[in-house]
Amino acid sequence: MLLCLVGVALATPGDEPFDDLAARTLRASDQPVILGGSDRSALFYTRELSRAHYDQSWHGQARLALATTWAPERIVLDHQHAWYEPVVSLTPLVGLSGGDGPGLNDNGDPEDGLVSGRFGARLVAATPWLEAHVTARGEADVAPFLIAAGVPTAYVGLRRNNMRLGFGKEARRLGPGRHGSLMMTTDASPFPAGVGTVHRDVGRFGQVRVEMGTGWLQEPRIDVDNPGLLWMDVRYAPTGWLELGASRVSLFGGEGRPMPTVGQLILPLDPHVYDDPDQELPDQDEIAALDARVTIPLPQPLDYAEVYTQYGGDDMIVRRVGPVPYPSLAGVANLVGGEVAGGPWIVGLEWARLKDDTFRWYTTHRVYHQGFTQAERYLGHPNGGDQETWWARVAWTPIPMGVAVWGEHVDRVDVVGVVGDTVIALPEHERRLRGGVDVWRILAEGGHLGGGLDVTKVTSRDHVARSDDLDVRVYVELRGGSWVLSGGP
Repeated sequence: MLLCLVGVALATPGDEPFDDLAARTLRASDQPVILGGSDRSALFYTRELSRAHYDQSWHGQARLALATTWAPERIVLDHQHAWYEPVVSLTPLVGLSGGDGPGLNDNGDPEDGLVSGRFGARLVAATPWLEAHVTARGEADVAPFLIAAGVPTAYVGLRRNNMRLGFGKEARRLGPGRHGSLMMTTDASPFPAGVGTVHRDVGRFGQVRVEMGTGWLQEPRIDVDNPGLLWMDVRYAPTGWLELGASRVSLFGGEGRPMPTVGQLILPLDPHVYDDPDQELPDQDEIAALDARVTIPLPQPLDYAEVYTQYGGDDMIVRRVGPVPYPSLAGVANLVGGEVAGGPWIVGLEWARLKDDTFRWYTTHRVYHQGFTQAERYLGHPNGGDQETWWARVAWTPIPMGVAVWGEHVDRVDVVGVVGDTVIALPEHERRLRGGVDVWRILAEGGHLGGGLDVTKVTSRDHVARSDDLDVRVYVELRGGSWVLSGGP
């Protein structure tokens, strides 16, 4: 809830390449910009527009620039705020929530108590070659009473021009969705991993970005503890209006499990789903997806319309073309969304379906039963698998404040088995109708003060008939402005 991403950004075609000035400014201000998973929330727009001090007459043009560039921070870069020397900045973080409803996309914060307080700070240090950041947080939950302290995110690495290489725990997104993604979102807690990223400006052909990382899921599990996690992401934008992406995430190894070979990890042609009744051979759980995003400028009083989609599959089977084997994904998932903006208004709609008639986007892999989860929170879509979600949002964002009203409907099934082409599921669907409102005001130096309320009506909770509940959650949060402790202007 209180954490931000440190991301990777690209210049739009025709702009100068991603340079040291942009890199240092991004690192020092800790902006949440990452290709393919950019924070395109209403709060993001308000903060960036407010940072640029645009008046209302520039609002539409600035918002369009933010929506159609791979590097939205470039329109707010000011050479007077460039850090040519090493810089260290500190950002205080404070939050308070209450109620029995869970948060969404809050980096796995369980908020265990009826009232939960959070306080901490984020320290960012950068030089022309190195970057590091750490978030320290204290937690106090009441009813039950729990006190804890931890380091939700920490990272150190090299960063130079078009390359990034390092290790740590960072929040990550893969995919174009506003509310969810089939691959990675910020609903589960960050995991430790090494990551390498390279992007290239290929001139009139646009921009290309490739990222690869590997780590492990460190939260306790009931199937295999500390399984390895590998992800790959490739992005291509021939123009600033179009972005195409391909992503893959794989679970493997873990305590007591044999490791696949490097070749098997890269191209899993022998997943051992067959002829291994004792489950003693290396195995992998796979998800993969293709996505696309198109942004279209509109005449006034509108600014732009954006449409995005993601198509994915879950688990790995091997098919053949004659004698040639090739990996194929089984369960099918789809995500489609759109957004229209005009002046201070943003209207968005998103649909996701993570199930099909035969295979399911499930958490019951024969070895990795819990699938892609951390502490029962999903690395991918926040509502998990075997479900269908409709989500909508209307936001009003006059600088420097904003209000967003949103709602979602989730229909979940519980699959107990698949026999041939027949799916066996429990008769009771769990349905969630959730709605809420978020308000915020941008403070000096990029900080913000916000709060909100959401209410969830649950029907047939855990697929038990007549088990209906009402969950309520309220929250307030403060992210102070960044204090530059050394370096900077």
